[in-house]
Amino acid sequence: MATNIENFIERTQDVTSVASLKRLFLSAVAEEGYENAVFARTNERGLVSLPWAHFPTGYVDTYKSEGWDKKDPVVRQAHFARRPFTWSETSPRGGLTKEQKRFFEECRELGVHSGITIPIHGTGRDVDLISLSLRQREEVPSHRMAHLYMLSVQYWLRYCELSDRRDPEVIPLTLQEAECLRWCKEGKTNWEIGEILGISEKTVEFHLSNGMRKLGANNRITAVIIGIKMGLIPL
Repeated sequence: MATNIENFIERTQDVTSVASLKRLFLSAVAEEGYENAVFARTNERGLVSLPWAHFPTGYVDTYKSEGWDKKDPVVRQAHFARRPFTWSETSPRGGLTKEQKRFFEECRELGVHSGITIPIHGTGRDVDLISLSLRQREEVPSHRMAHLYMLSVQYWLRYCELSDRRDPEVIPLTLQEAECLRWCKEGKTNWEIGEILGISEKTVEFHLSNGMRKLGANNRITAVIIGIKMGLIPL
C-alpha cells in the first residue's frame, strides 16, 4: 500500500536522526516501485556533494570516477526546472549528444533505468535534487508524480531541520491564505477554490501567492507541505 502523505509527514516528525529519516523515505518510495534513490547537491558545473545514494553496487563509484556529473543532462535540467521531470524529458530538441546517449546506456547496464528527478531550489545558486529510478526498463508512472514530489519535499524539509538543528519559524497566514492552501492540498484548481470560497479566481491567485511568499516556497506543493508541518494547514 502506498504511503499516505499525511501519515508520512507525521512519521517524519517523530524521527530524530538523518539516518532514520532516510530509511523512512526509502521505504516510502519503494512502495511506489522505485528501487534506486539519490539525494544530491549540485551547481551548474556538476555535483557539489552527495549526502547519500541507494543504487546497485558499483554505480556511484563509476559515476564519480568517470565524471558523469559533467555530462549528465539530469543535473543540468534540474537548474532550470521548477517541477519534477522524467529523465526522458531531458532530451533537447536536437536530441541527446552521442556522449549523453552513451551515458544513459551505461546507466542502464548498471541497473539504473527510467528515472524521475525532483529539483529543490533553495536560497542560493546550488540546487538540491532527489532522483528516483528503476532497476529494470519500465515506463515511469507519471500519475504519481505529484505524490512523489510531496514525499521528497517533506523529506528535504525534515532533513534540513535535523542537519541544521534549527526549528522553523512559524509564519502567520491569513484565514484566506490558509483556506486556499488547504484546498490546494485537496487537488483543487484556482477556479474550483474560488467557487468553494465564493471569491474570484484572481483573488485565489493573490492569496496563494502571498501564502507561498510568507512560507518561502517557490511552488504550491512546497507551500502545502510547509503549512502542514507548521500546523497552519490541517491534515
